[in-house]
Amino acid sequence: MPVAPLLLLGLMGLPILWLLYGAAGAVASGSNGLAATMLPLALSETVTLMVSVGLVTGTTGLIAAWLVTHYEFPLRRIFDWALILPLAVPTYLAAYTYVEIFGFVGPIQQFVRHVTGASSLKDYWFPDIRSNWGAVIVLSAVLYPYVYAACRAFFLMQSGSLNIAARTLGASGWRTFLTVTLPLSRPPIVVGMTLAMMEVVNDLGAVQYFGVNSITAIIYSTWINRSDFGGAAQLAVTVVLVIGLLILAEQHARRHRVYLANRDSRVPPIRTRLNGGRALAALGYCGLLLAMGFLLPVGDLIYLALRRLTPDSFTLTFTALVPTVTLAFAGALVTVVIGFFAARQTSGRANGAAKGAIRLATLGYAIPGTVLALGLLQPLGQADLWFNRLTMALAGWRPGLILSGSMAALVYVYAIRFLAVSHSTLDAAMRKRGNSMLDAGRVLGERGLGLLLRVDLPTLTPAILTAATLVFVEIVKELPATLLLRPLGVDTLATVVYSSASVSLFAEAAMPALFIVLAGLIPVILATQIGNRRKV
Repeated sequence: MPVAPLLLLGLMGLPILWLLYGAAGAVASGSNGLAATMLPLALSETVTLMVSVGLVTGTTGLIAAWLVTHYEFPLRRIFDWALILPLAVPTYLAAYTYVEIFGFVGPIQQFVRHVTGASSLKDYWFPDIRSNWGAVIVLSAVLYPYVYAACRAFFLMQSGSLNIAARTLGASGWRTFLTVTLPLSRPPIVVGMTLAMMEVVNDLGAVQYFGVNSITAIIYSTWINRSDFGGAAQLAVTVVLVIGLLILAEQHARRHRVYLANRDSRVPPIRTRLNGGRALAALGYCGLLLAMGFLLPVGDLIYLALRRLTPDSFTLTFTALVPTVTLAFAGALVTVVIGFFAARQTSGRANGAAKGAIRLATLGYAIPGTVLALGLLQPLGQADLWFNRLTMALAGWRPGLILSGSMAALVYVYAIRFLAVSHSTLDAAMRKRGNSMLDAGRVLGERGLGLLLRVDLPTLTPAILTAATLVFVEIVKELPATLLLRPLGVDTLATVVYSSASVSLFAEAAMPALFIVLAGLIPVILATQIGNRRKV
């Protein structure tokens, strides 16, 4: 196997290897009491939250996709693309806005107290949104588009002849859905639910705010509050195992794609027009999903931002915006460069072992940012220690924390976390382009750097820009890894929002939160445009 893929795998897999080392060391020393005590509770609440969100997103996303692809009703064309918009709202922002709306000082409970004449919670009953069930509702409201997008694409690519045959044999629309569509839809449903559950495992801000003892939140508090790296490493390794099981489940679902019927272009999906109460029910259902996942949180952010439109809010926003953009630009640049190199390896004539190493190196996207950051804290600190000893011995000078105490650590963890985004985009573009253009360039005398600059990069420019944009936006929204690895005194938009919400001052950070949502709309718009091109 070439050295380069192994080197890339080592760099991208360093956090997991170090966590395995730390977990094994804790077990060997017998200091695994914390993990043994916290693990049952963390696993119980995490699995309960994952399964609940998976079931809710699977059900709601499937029904929404079925409605917009098989029926005509008012505003269907708008819902067709707008139901993906909740993906632009990070889970932690949705959690903060829902508490602002449904909390004790929110407008809903204020209205209840005004109507009933109550003055405190003792005088009336209202469900507490900051609870496990509240976390399920809020997370499902913004994560259902994973299932919706997967099922919508599946339904659009399926031939309408299957449903026509079932209806011809006398099956009703409901029976056709249960006996034909639902069994065939199992792979996209499982894929979408898996992605949603992986987001639940990765989440930190929302679960902490709702008081859920998820395994990711406990890892963060174990390291920050107790400085127990061994216990945190053991919990982190458990997260990796849980993620591995989810990936295996997703791959198992994709194995069934051989049972899917290819779309017959002569028989496109047929939409039945709904009238009366059924049309209103479909309209109300899709409208409720869109309102809960996008309109409600974004509307609250706009209201709070306009209400607190002061010089201090502008100062807070733009103070955090500069490091956010700097980190996002640097992270996108490094990640795309590494992704380009990795794509060159997998799209070329590399052997199976090299391609397997590259694929393993891109698995960081499936691992929570908290876990990756925890796995980098000690090795980067150790590297700083060795480097300072070296410079002290050679020149009598200590440069300080170059890696662990600077933005370099954040750029590193971003590259690990989002390498899959740039690699998959560039790999698909290289495979679609083929090698004919590169061969033509070589025939015309271009070699090495000239071939790269004059042929290779220009032909991949759209894919490079797309990959850079997607990584840029992901970094803007990223919270857990940034919280653990950010340099002292450096705040991003995400950490400003988190810090304000942690002390119940979320309204003060409404404008930075709105900037995060606006940035998140970029990949949603790109995905919608790509989907519209593929519908034809």
